Amino acid sequence: MKFVRPYSALARVYDAVMDHVEYDAWADYILHLMDSWDAKEDEAVADENATDGASSERQTSSRSVLELGAGTGLLTLELLDQSDVDMIATDASEDMLRLASSRLEVFPERSRVEVLDFSNGWSAFTGSFDVILLLFDGYNYLLDEKDVAAMLQGVADHLNDGGLFIFDQSTPHNSINNADFFEDEGELEGAEYIRKSSFDDKSNLHTTDFDIQTSEGSFHETHVQRAWTLDETKRLLKSVPLSHVAAYDGFSLDSAQSESERIHWVLRRNPR
Repeated sequence: MKFVRPYSALARVYDAVMDHVEYDAWADYILHLMDSWDAKEDEAVADENATDGASSERQTSSRSVLELGAGTGLLTLELLDQSDVDMIATDASEDMLRLASSRLEVFPERSRVEVLDFSNGWSAFTGSFDVILLLFDGYNYLLDEKDVAAMLQGVADHLNDGGLFIFDQSTPHNSINNADFFEDEGELEGAEYIRKSSFDDKSNLHTTDFDIQTSEGSFHETHVQRAWTLDETKRLLKSVPLSHVAAYDGFSLDSAQSESERIHWVLRRNPR
């Protein structure tokens, strides 16, 4: 068995691993947050009503969106399909982006892919955006406070004034409450995977091991994530030029609590 970097062999079966995710509903939720906290307005006009029917009220003004950790482009595709945003989908894994690039060919004028490691690869990246997204545990791959600070500064540097940064995080409660969910197996187009997981409640590190079998051989990937708490993230956000707009529990419009399993944050770029 060959030990390889995260998201190299896994790219082959990633869509099977994520088969439980309702990307259409997730995209609708993110677009609702974007509309509620319009990146092009000086004043936020959050609608605290339920998101039912949000897509029918979607704003028509186009936004430039940078997606960090876009993976194979499943969420990117839904965002493009449900709105008129212009997107750059980025990821540190070229193997994942190859699949994303093929998937996004249906939107050639509004999307492209680019390799970007959001933890430390900002120096050669150019462009500014109305919205930057980092979703489904991308934030949790940042294990140290200095890594979080570097990511947040990179985001701030590439957001237009008043622009939005929307990201989510998995908390220790998610790792503890859903331990059985993080162990499974599956297959996709002749490739197979077995996933095993463990959580250290002292370090709040969540380790996931994948054994992957493809026609090219057997591979092993180890993924380590940090389950940041609500209070830890609040503290880390104080050191960058981004204002805390909202923190939501899961995929709702309820305020996040210390017991929340997943939190969606909305931040705004302060004027320069």
